[in-house]
Amino acid sequence: MKIGIHLNQDGMSYRELRKVALEAENFGLDSYWVLDHLHASPRPDERQMLECWTLLSALAVETTKIRLGALVLNINNRNPSLTAKMATTLDQISDGRLEFGVGAGGTNRAQHQKNLGYEYEFDAYDIPFPTRPSVRIEKLDEGLEVMKRMWTQEAATYEGRHYSIKDAICLPKPVQRPHPPIWIGGKGGSKIIRVIAKHADGWNISGISSVEEYREKREILEKACMDVGREVDDVMTSVAFRGSVAECRGKLEDFEDEGLDLAILRPPRGEETEYLSQLGPTGF
Repeated sequence: MKIGIHLNQDGMSYRELRKVALEAENFGLDSYWVLDHLHASPRPDERQMLECWTLLSALAVETTKIRLGALVLNINNRNPSLTAKMATTLDQISDGRLEFGVGAGGTNRAQHQKNLGYEYEFDAYDIPFPTRPSVRIEKLDEGLEVMKRMWTQEAATYEGRHYSIKDAICLPKPVQRPHPPIWIGGKGGSKIIRVIAKHADGWNISGISSVEEYREKREILEKACMDVGREVDDVMTSVAFRGSVAECRGKLEDFEDEGLDLAILRPPRGEETEYLSQLGPTGF
């Protein structure tokens, strides 16, 4: 099982984020992940938020070994053809260290009123936001088809309901072939799980806290993979963990026994250095 670290970069300067990335690399962690949000808060007097792609590009130059990704890119934030080009560039800059995390995007306005969503970001930036989750999942499906074609074909063409490209050239190709690992984030509902089974190299499973829940999700994934003619072992799994190092150690031992491929740790804000030092030079 590999170990990564995830930071919510709101309120953090580039210098602070760079420091944690270098420490995580020195301590032997496998990957470093950040958020894809445009606002830390709807209030202008609250904390800052660095944009994730620009941030990851800078960190790709500052680091040499640790893999870099977003948990997760919002398919609605950028046109997928542009995203494919950006991902290729980042994979080139990092010499093949990009982990391509992506998802269908936030929650609807009713959920936001309960402090569960981020639709205000789209309103503020004038980015179209489909309120129906099924439409966002359709966009994710089509967007991944666009990106995979651009990463693998000499000149890519695609005509869909939401996106289309014509003779789109994406050169140079990614360092990683056929493309960087695609991690799709989601809870595993009936629609998103079909997209995961169809496109993903890995599933970042959100909203679970127990081994029993993980087993249930694996069963759902296995059925979806069978439906599209894939083996469940073709799709890696990752779960994010909060808590102290001691608390996480116990949880990770159980999850590793169940075949979890990647554990992503979320250290307390401001305690990243101490947290990493407790892991030791080889993680767990």
